[in-house]
Amino acid sequence: MGVSRDGDDGEIVRPSAPLEYLLPAARVGVYVHRALAVAEDLRRSSSGGTTRAEDGDWKDDDDATKTKRALLEGILLGPPSFVTSSDPIPTRGDPYVLPPLVGELVARRRKAEERRLLNVDAGFVPQLFEVGQLIGERRQWNRLSNEERAREGTSEVRLALNIYTTNLSYDPDRYVYAGSREERSRSIREGRLPTAGDVIRSDLDARDLYRNALQTSLDDARAEYLYQRGKNFEDLSELVRLLGNARDAIDGWFGFVPDRDVREALYVVSGEGRTR
Repeated sequence: MGVSRDGDDGEIVRPSAPLEYLLPAARVGVYVHRALAVAEDLRRSSSGGTTRAEDGDWKDDDDATKTKRALLEGILLGPPSFVTSSDPIPTRGDPYVLPPLVGELVARRRKAEERRLLNVDAGFVPQLFEVGQLIGERRQWNRLSNEERAREGTSEVRLALNIYTTNLSYDPDRYVYAGSREERSRSIREGRLPTAGDVIRSDLDARDLYRNALQTSLDDARAEYLYQRGKNFEDLSELVRLLGNARDAIDGWFGFVPDRDVREALYVVSGEGRTR
């Protein structure tokens, strides 16, 4: 979906936001990959790395292993700040823009035009109640936005990724259909060709699924680390698996971002590490 930054219709690029909106998420990506690398290294060095002393307590045979454990604990239990005071914030403007009722009337006209272009007949009665439905959707949007702000207040990972996704620039008038020509023709015949709004919502939902999977995997990884610490790190396989899931989730999230933007953001973030 979208057009090239140069305005050339020959090259299609993914929706994006300016680089500064991507930096918090890039810090999260670096953090996740580093945590996984340290956990994998610790698992390799921990095999057979402890013995039981005469008093029954465990002791480290390898000071390097002890150092790696301390490093991993610092990463998982004391993560760095992903969002700085100079970073932008999530943007959640009212999707209807205009005042109540006026915005809904404009939205109804826009939907009617989309149906006309797609030769979709919604019927008279559904259209009669469409404004009321849109008013309900607007209230729900405001409620969900407030709930998401509250969740961002308790999770910097969520906040970092939301800074980018809530500031994406979409072209609401066009999108690129990625299916086959046959699928497109069948969708048109059956009146199921998605509108630009449908595609935008689907794109955002997919990004949020990866974000949620990342958050869950990191929370589970921290819990697993604490459990293994109590067991003197008998088996780190589950911890590595969970951090691998976190890596897959953040990589999947970055899969929606233009490759050039990802490279630039990682370059900037790596420079931050050298100057701190």
